[in-house]
Amino acid sequence: MLRTITLASALALSAGPVLAHPHVFVDASAAFVFDGDSLTELRITWLYDAFTTLVLYDQLDLDHDRDGKLDAQDLERVAHGETDWPPEYEGDTYLWVGGVKQPLGRPANGVARMVGDRVEVSFDLPLAEARATEGLRASLKLYDPAYYYAYTVVGAAADRCEAQVIPFQPDAAERALQEELNALSQEEMPEDPMIGARFADGIALTCD
Repeated sequence: MLRTITLASALALSAGPVLAHPHVFVDASAAFVFDGDSLTELRITWLYDAFTTLVLYDQLDLDHDRDGKLDAQDLERVAHGETDWPPEYEGDTYLWVGGVKQPLGRPANGVARMVGDRVEVSFDLPLAEARATEGLRASLKLYDPAYYYAYTVVGAAADRCEAQVIPFQPDAAERALQEELNALSQEEMPEDPMIGARFADGIALTCD
């Protein structure tokens, strides 16, 4: 899985001291996909920061002609690696319906493209069980439990329902905790293995 490689490479390539959490910054968006009267899958998009994009160039030996652009083969390699997940990995994507966490399938239809100087990856995540839209209330969060990746939700879409982004608003204690995490060395890990969930933006889906 290239996401693991990317993290290791970011630590190795970065010049000077590296703050431990987070390392990688992602602008994320989600679209809720419907089939008839049922929610069937999510379309997730990750737009990586420029430094992580450079790490991908180096680690995957992309852009052989050194023109600063990725060709179709390069982008296919990126998309495949970013969606080739080990079984235990949940894609940093968590969906709840009626307060119950929903199992999601494996990613499909992955594509990558360049947006300026940043790599963007999009893919589908099917729900294990389709959910009827009538009266549907769902909550989606994108976060890395260990907080190596910091996700900012920048968009949400749903054709037949309302999808509202709910930004994380830290209180004084959470701001202090974030400052403590920023002060960690690259060898140190947070004591809480689910710390990333505390700082997660959310998306609320409401269907009438």
